[in-house]
Amino acid sequence: MKPIAISLRADEALKIAIGEIRIILSTEVESKRKILIHSCSYSTIEDENIAYKRIAEIGFSPEEVPRNAIIGWARIAEIKTYNAATFAIDGNLHGHGIDLNDFITQQGWQGQTVYGYFLEDHHILKIPVMGIGTEYEHGDAWEAVSPFQLVCFERALNTESIDIANTVGY
Repeated sequence: MKPIAISLRADEALKIAIGEIRIILSTEVESKRKILIHSCSYSTIEDENIAYKRIAEIGFSPEEVPRNAIIGWARIAEIKTYNAATFAIDGNLHGHGIDLNDFITQQGWQGQTVYGYFLEDHHILKIPVMGIGTEYEHGDAWEAVSPFQLVCFERALNTESIDIANTVGY
């Protein structure tokens, strides 16, 4: 089964790659497969400055989390359909608060079902795969379609990475 990539702001992508965020939220149901973590471009200078500050708070530099790069991967272990109660219970795992209605409004997902992809086997690449996915924005999920993207996906899955579960503090 082919992996998918999820494009996120660098700070959120980093938190997923290092296992700080354990659930990705979406309005689409995917199968249980590997998900590549893609750091996309920023929509504004303000977003970039906020992301850089958050990256520094985690202990990384912006150079270690480049834009338009695959920085890691994880495996989808479970997919859960959210209601108000289950969203609140998992708030610390997905990092989007405890109010499902507020989250839906912020994302513009009114009238849609919210799913949580529970992730396991978090890996951060020692060397990111750069120069890919310039057309994708925060929140986009995508599959490799061009020969270049296929090569980049394959490299990301086969290059040396750090298994976060085998590090101190996980």
